[in-house]
Amino acid sequence: MNDKAFELAMDLINDIDKRDDEIWLDRQKRFDILRDNMASDEVFKYLENKFQALTIEVCGDYTGLILDLMKQKVLEGWCWQTTESAIVFLLDDDYIERGNLVFDKYTNYWHSWINFHVKNMEYTFDPCLNILCERKLYQEVFETDVKGIVNASIVRDKLIDSILNPKPKKISNSPGSIFVENFMKKYFGDSLERQKDEVRISGNDDVTSPMYRNSTGYIAEIKDGTIKKLVAHYYENG
Repeated sequence: MNDKAFELAMDLINDIDKRDDEIWLDRQKRFDILRDNMASDEVFKYLENKFQALTIEVCGDYTGLILDLMKQKVLEGWCWQTTESAIVFLLDDDYIERGNLVFDKYTNYWHSWINFHVKNMEYTFDPCLNILCERKLYQEVFETDVKGIVNASIVRDKLIDSILNPKPKKISNSPGSIFVENFMKKYFGDSLERQKDEVRISGNDDVTSPMYRNSTGYIAEIKDGTIKKLVAHYYENG
């Protein structure tokens, strides 16, 4: 986005803010402003290169690279998993923000997005809402109320540690557990076999933690502390 377009977008936001309280920037207008002022092709290419090693599987319905899935608009509702899976491929001081977005006068949206740096500029990447733009514009349009921030390096270290040192699975020999296990093998055998290769990570309710409300199965290739390849399999949307 050039400087003139950015100034026009900001003028529109400020102009509406000064008007009578009954006039409000509605949800559609907010999205229109952001999508009319998307980042340049150079920035898209930068992310495309960064995310070549990341494959996302959304339940059993969609599989692909993050930018392709973003364009298909199938990542909405999976913000915790997606931002935490993607941020590990960005620079150490790039970061996730978690908090509320304002969609319209009485509607907040509890959400997570990524901020990153390219050539001394800061951008926001929101794959779940299909947005890539300058951070300042995203911040102003959605009136972001940030509740938690976590750096890429912290998320990466936590993910690597969780994959390399998985928690042992609890095994129960109770009749009920055996019945459930046999039922699952009979009707969901292929899916269970697939999950054997994954390390399942469950997040928590600490909005500042590396893994927040995440429920993802990961298969990774890790060498010398670097994630060379990552498959993120989403199970629960919450």
